[in-house]
Amino acid sequence: MITLFTIFLKTVLPIFVIIAIAFIYNRVKDIDFRFVTDITLTIFAPIFVFHSLLSYKINLISLYKPMIFMILLVSLLIIISLIIFKFFINDAKYKIPFILSVSMINVGNFGLPLISFAYGNKGVFFSIIYFVVFNIPLSTLAIMLSSNEKNFLLAFKDVLKIPLIHAFLLAIIFSEFNLRLPEFLDKSFGILSNAAIPLLIFILGLQLSKIKFTSKLLKPAFLSVFLRLVISPLVAICITIFLNIEGIEKQVAIVQTSAPSALLPLMYAIRFNRSPEFLSTTILLSTILSGLTLPILISYLT
Repeated sequence: MITLFTIFLKTVLPIFVIIAIAFIYNRVKDIDFRFVTDITLTIFAPIFVFHSLLSYKINLISLYKPMIFMILLVSLLIIISLIIFKFFINDAKYKIPFILSVSMINVGNFGLPLISFAYGNKGVFFSIIYFVVFNIPLSTLAIMLSSNEKNFLLAFKDVLKIPLIHAFLLAIIFSEFNLRLPEFLDKSFGILSNAAIPLLIFILGLQLSKIKFTSKLLKPAFLSVFLRLVISPLVAICITIFLNIEGIEKQVAIVQTSAPSALLPLMYAIRFNRSPEFLSTTILLSTILSGLTLPILISYLT
């Protein structure tokens, strides 16, 4: 129990404290935080990805297993969520949001800082790779499921518009050709990179402050949370064994993809009228309850 509590204090609690500050601030001020979100996702986060990956000299070989891991995990979670939905819920209006809440993971606002606090700099390299590859289904599959979009070409074009992907590809080019940034740019990007993680957590708190909890949806929401926080880590562990992912990469892959449900599908649910109240409830519950499940998981993997 002492070990779990210590892990909670060192890894999850710092995230919750920043979330709480942002949550309370926005409840009091009720600000329009779209500008903060936009500047973080278009400047701070891409520079963080580029600068960090350049520091660790990323190469194409390092992307092979994370991509397969992502495809397998997301696919299996969708299949599992469909089976559970059919036998325990079977209400058509909640089908898509249920699938999204289980299979789409908050690898950024929650997962990145979690890995940073849990494993320090040695986990950052793999954390960023998994952060980027899991943003691909978030930016394509989640939209296609929400809108019934069947055009894969359009979805792929949307991926290429994401600043994070540009930063990711640019870092690969720099590393493959052994290019280096001028010292003044390296220092500037380093300073901007340091601001990315606290901003990502703060934005999560701002966004959670707008979420409305709906008690009538507790049963399907708890089922979703159980799959997201309990079953998903078990599936991830099996995949790492199958792909022979070991060491710190294994820990990062499992822990980061055991984070709460992602917030981005909620934006899609609002836009396409896909029961946003259900996703709101599951996101809030999974974020709160992850404070219990994640320390147990980190302790098990240590």
